[in-house]
Amino acid sequence: MALRAEDRPAVERLLAVAPAWSGVRSAAEAVGLQGRTLLHCGPPAEPHNALVIPTLNSAAVACVFEGWADDLAQATAMIAAGEIMFAPAQDRGVATPMAAVVSPSMQMLELVDSNDPQRRACAPLNGGGTGGGPAPRYGRKTQAALDLLKFLNHEVAPAIAPACAEPLDWLAIIDEALVKGDDVHLRHVEAHALLLGVLRKRLGAAFAGSASEAFIAEWPIFHLNFWMAAVRCILAGAAGCAGSGIITAMGGNGEHFGLQVSGLPGRWFSVAATPPRGHLREPHTPESCVGAYGDSALVEGFGLGAMAHSYCPDMQAFHKDFVDADILSLPRKLLVSGHPRLHRSKARVGLSAHAVVETGVSPVVELGIVDKSGVDGGLGAGLYRPPLTPFAQACEALETRR
Repeated sequence: MALRAEDRPAVERLLAVAPAWSGVRSAAEAVGLQGRTLLHCGPPAEPHNALVIPTLNSAAVACVFEGWADDLAQATAMIAAGEIMFAPAQDRGVATPMAAVVSPSMQMLELVDSNDPQRRACAPLNGGGTGGGPAPRYGRKTQAALDLLKFLNHEVAPAIAPACAEPLDWLAIIDEALVKGDDVHLRHVEAHALLLGVLRKRLGAAFAGSASEAFIAEWPIFHLNFWMAAVRCILAGAAGCAGSGIITAMGGNGEHFGLQVSGLPGRWFSVAATPPRGHLREPHTPESCVGAYGDSALVEGFGLGAMAHSYCPDMQAFHKDFVDADILSLPRKLLVSGHPRLHRSKARVGLSAHAVVETGVSPVVELGIVDKSGVDGGLGAGLYRPPLTPFAQACEALETRR
């Protein structure tokens, strides 16, 4: 897609961001999260606590983790009574997957723009695991979920924190991973291997053989949250260019899918979200699932994930029963630029709402799928194709501002 004049400044800013892992800090320290406030994925809910059950389940676990409640039953009652506030994570410079919420004392992976150290973004640690497990992103309200949250924050986070004493450039990891066959959204095999190699080299004997090393080594998806923070940092760098339709935020909260564009920073354009199409654990059906869910849609907002399936035969095969025929043509239709830091893969980046509206073609997003009852956790993964509506609304609002 040709680059429009009004998008050029935003793209230049986007390409200038060089995200590097720089720290592990609490959400209170990293983004100033205070009080009994939890951050959730996707656009805001109205009212603020009108969120899907898996998110509310994770919120109950977070309340006990923080010490706001003695047990999960008391936490559930506090949430129902309106004693807990909720806000979109992306509006605070945070990206969080699916049901996982962020609370003040949770440890965040912090990535900084090496070219502008004032620009930072964060994500919580990924909980690994399969759909039936207690990972925070699956939204199960159990003691096992609380135990895993404590392990991630009290053991894994401090174990890996010394590894970022020297900042670690993330786009170099992504470039190599693409060349080797990742899409860096659902497939992280190569990126994870690179990350794990860095951790082992930098942490040495203190890390070798530890429970943290074993956990990280088992789950390639552990890489995803580093990349989500990196992409949040990159897209934030493109915000604030008058008239630009470059996507700067994107995600779903399970009920609504939304996006922001550069020219209207902080303003969400949202639509009711349907579930992704994909293979589900039996006996579940699409009616069992929440709608599009998670801030990992930022990966496609940047231009990779489902928009980079040409690099990833594994994901092409995984989604073959649900994929639209045009998926491999989307980068040249919707993405407006190459990236100088992705010089080996030559991946295109920069999703333009203008391009979506002008072509009448919406992007495709890979997302996990979660049981809407909050009982059975993750049900699979699939492809979500948002309607044109939020892109068109954003373009119309940009025209109004001219």
